[in-house]
Amino acid sequence: MKYHIYLLLLPLILIILAGCRDFTSPDRFEGETYTVTGLLIAGQPIGLERPIYVTRSTSIQDFQLLELFVSDAEVKIIDLDTGTEFQLIPALHDFKIKYIDPDENLIQPEHTYRLEVTIPGHQKLIGGETTVPKQVTLTPDFYGWNVTGQGYTIQNQEPYPEITYDTVESRYPLALETGSYIGALNLYAEMYCLEEFSTALEFTTPVFGQTNPDTTMVNAYYSAREGIRRIQFFGKYTSIPHQQPAGNFMMIKDYRMGFIFFGRYRVSLFSCDDNYFRYKYSPEGYFHGGIRNALGYFGSASGGSMYTRIVKDYPPID
Repeated sequence: MKYHIYLLLLPLILIILAGCRDFTSPDRFEGETYTVTGLLIAGQPIGLERPIYVTRSTSIQDFQLLELFVSDAEVKIIDLDTGTEFQLIPALHDFKIKYIDPDENLIQPEHTYRLEVTIPGHQKLIGGETTVPKQVTLTPDFYGWNVTGQGYTIQNQEPYPEITYDTVESRYPLALETGSYIGALNLYAEMYCLEEFSTALEFTTPVFGQTNPDTTMVNAYYSAREGIRRIQFFGKYTSIPHQQPAGNFMMIKDYRMGFIFFGRYRVSLFSCDDNYFRYKYSPEGYFHGGIRNALGYFGSASGGSMYTRIVKDYPPID
């Protein structure tokens, strides 16, 4: 497995969304350039958590944050399997313009969706298509330990169950049930620490003799890019039949390096389409994300998130 600290050297808002300080378009792009990004999730609507972004390039001299976002675009999603169309509307959230579906239509697995973006004064229709992967289901307790207070939960609420760092791989592998499907998946996974930064946080593995972060790490910790708080990995994995539990599953058993600190975590696991996989995997992936007449990506995924607290030891039993 390869763990990647992505250098998202994207132009325009891809850099903004990645949390960088360079908000300008690289020199290789001349004139006004547009970027469109969006990831559809099976079973979820296009909302504030997973919106469509439409942005434009700017120069450092003219930089104004909200001016990067195109607020008057016409953004349409078409379900090519049913012919259903729905318009997205702009919403201001977290100092960003996000295009969301006010009717909260749920994205359907195995359906093909077309994105069409019309920008006033821009002659070309921007768009792309994605086919949502087959429905997959997180399996938090693959081996069936069923121990109260231990393992993963799909509920994001306290108290979180716990897993010791030394046993997380052997007792709780990451697993996706794939229904009747057997074969290759484009896998995208993320470990995100939910703790606020503090020098009292403790590394799961000492870093150059340090057991705790110092104040010089605070900016890196809160960066939206992958780093010490957010670890991502991706690759081609295979779902195969299992007898216990019965079914077809994709499993990852070597992943604990994604937990940099002890504490609460959100662990996300997705089967994603080729557009998003190429965007994440390819050099200059913003050229390969399925968007026509702009940069960016229009992809889709199936999967979900679960939660736990990574600890050194389980509390003693009374």
